[in-house]
Amino acid sequence: MQVENVDIKNANIKEVAEKYSVDEDLLFDVQDQSESARYLEKEGYTEIILKYPAKNDISTIGVYLTKEKAIFFHTEAFPFAFRPAYKNTRTAVVDAVYKISEGYFKMLKNIDKKIRKIKRDSKANVKNSDMLSLFELQNDLDDCILGIKGNLSVLSKIMVFMPNNEFVFDAKIENDQALETALSYSKTVSNLKTTLEIITNNLTNKRMESLTIVNVSALIITSISGLYGMNVKLPFSEKEDIFFYIILVSIVLAVNFGIFLKKKFSEKR
Repeated sequence: MQVENVDIKNANIKEVAEKYSVDEDLLFDVQDQSESARYLEKEGYTEIILKYPAKNDISTIGVYLTKEKAIFFHTEAFPFAFRPAYKNTRTAVVDAVYKISEGYFKMLKNIDKKIRKIKRDSKANVKNSDMLSLFELQNDLDDCILGIKGNLSVLSKIMVFMPNNEFVFDAKIENDQALETALSYSKTVSNLKTTLEIITNNLTNKRMESLTIVNVSALIITSISGLYGMNVKLPFSEKEDIFFYIILVSIVLAVNFGIFLKKKFSEKR
């Protein structure tokens, strides 16, 4: 029985397809990182696509499966080492799904660290970078969830041929736990995004209230000054020290009106 992994990142697809007697479309699918996991029975062989966490993204593994061989094609660093021997080629695929789940747990552990860091940083001050980081984490978690679900769907197809197999059940349990963890983190990120958005909106509203108070108070001073600056007769306009009285009255009115507005805004909250 032949079990092998083949890196096709910089390979000639036609030459690889001829060497291993596989369909070129499978190899092109491996190079497409957006390809979804699948299990497809064909005449004399099976095509399988698995998703696994690579260094910077969720990458793709294509498996050409027969009774005699299981060839794993990939473009990123292969995420695990094969066992010395397998009972059959499907067991090699189950082992791959099991070990890929370990990679997802490592990815989720790093995501958890980032979530905790954002929580700590946002207590002192909510920054735009925190919101951007949360959006990136949400995208990573969405890709993670899709990848795990796809691998579980492949595993469910294999379980038909390997019923009551303890190794298959272990692989399913590991992937179920990884999926549950990813969904939990996704909910946490969503809640944290909502909380930070509320805090940001409240801070923005407070700034707008302050600006409104300043603008309205300044408008009072400007209006009174403007009236006495016009070339018309107004009360006390002939007094020499009227300028100082105007400034004093304007400031008193502006301050009192500002206090009045601040109380009104406080009552609304």
